[in-house]
Amino acid sequence: MKITPENFEKYTILTVEGRVDATTAETFYTQTAEFLEKDNKPLLLDFSNLEYISSAGLRSVLKIAKNCQTKHLFFACFALQKPVADVFKFSGFNTIIKIFADKDSAIASLTC
Repeated sequence: MKITPENFEKYTILTVEGRVDATTAETFYTQTAEFLEKDNKPLLLDFSNLEYISSAGLRSVLKIAKNCQTKHLFFACFALQKPVADVFKFSGFNTIIKIFADKDSAIASLTC
């Protein structure tokens, strides 16, 4: 798993690559929480290169979403590949996490 940040004036995008599973979920959460703490800006997760997410990974996403909610910061995921989108759908996470088809629509939602 690899996280690549893109810092913009009004938001941060973290591109997540590989797998977020029982082995990498805590690292994923810790690294993401560090960016959130440092930047304190709306957070968008780019899952276009995420191949797999497990229930441990979903728990990490939920913890990140709760951190953002506590700080009154916008949080969303975008560009989920089909296997990842299916996990979000089957778990019901697609009803509690904002998910967008692509980067442009996720960014546009920041201005609404």
